[in-house]
Amino acid sequence: MADLVTHLAAGVLVKALVGVATGRRRGMPAFLIGCVLPDAASRVPTIGMTWLLHRGLPIPEPLIYGFYVLHMPLGLLALCYLLSSLYRERDRAGAFADLLGGAALHMALDLLQRHYGPGYMLLYPLSRFSWEARLIGSEDTVFAAPVL
Repeated sequence: MADLVTHLAAGVLVKALVGVATGRRRGMPAFLIGCVLPDAASRVPTIGMTWLLHRGLPIPEPLIYGFYVLHMPLGLLALCYLLSSLYRERDRAGAFADLLGGAALHMALDLLQRHYGPGYMLLYPLSRFSWEARLIGSEDTVFAAPVL
């Protein structure tokens, strides 16, 4: 939970600063949706299906892990495009930019972390190369959330 609070708080700060600098103060809701979109679209379904699997439902593993592509740049690009199509036609380009900007901020913050296992496959499915900066621990968001 602290991770999502950190992503949202960082999103509010960044969007507010960009709004002040550019004079464009619209799009905060779409930007904040983008900030939580990678985790909401990939982690939440995976956690839910894993929970169901442990309770006896025969859920195939490829279905469970298939949602991870939505926490990678190409998957997020497609998802942001799809979600922006739900906006009015005149607002779609701005919504797409805000959703994608929030998702990019999420990815940038995640790339700062170190995890137990491989980093993020940023070019998947074109490459399986993974990377992370390993500057902070993933649990450090607990301390960053109150400050933000």
